[in-house]
Amino acid sequence: MFLIGIGNCSRRDDGLGWAFLDEIKKNMPAGAELIYKYQLNIEDAEMISEADTIIFIDAFSGELENGFSFEKCLPVDSFEFTTHALSPGVIVSLCKNLYDSEPNAYVLKIQGTEWELKDGLSPLAEKNLEKALEFFATEAIYERKQMQF
Repeated sequence: MFLIGIGNCSRRDDGLGWAFLDEIKKNMPAGAELIYKYQLNIEDAEMISEADTIIFIDAFSGELENGFSFEKCLPVDSFEFTTHALSPGVIVSLCKNLYDSEPNAYVLKIQGTEWELKDGLSPLAEKNLEKALEFFATEAIYERKQMQF
């Protein structure tokens, strides 16, 4: 299993993906590999082709009911080549099309509110991070054993 934290800890809440991995390190699930990324790129499709399960963890700037969401990551076949990051769905699609590999992929979005150049999470982001960590430690682990996670 790959846990891929996406973000930039020098931009406040954009560092939520990395902060999640930093906390998971303390009680890392067996067989998990932690990967820190500033953004996703085309070559990441090859990397994830080697895993059976991938969970992308990223900050989210919109409103989320519980401060976080956890959902299946479906392949997205249409995208533009830009200098900006690709979405997890595009990486999953490239993995399937280029490497004939279809790992189970999920996205854990954690709501943030502050994005300026400054270290440290906002109080709301810290609260939402705690909720996401609690979910991952209980619900997500249980569901993985019950479903094709």
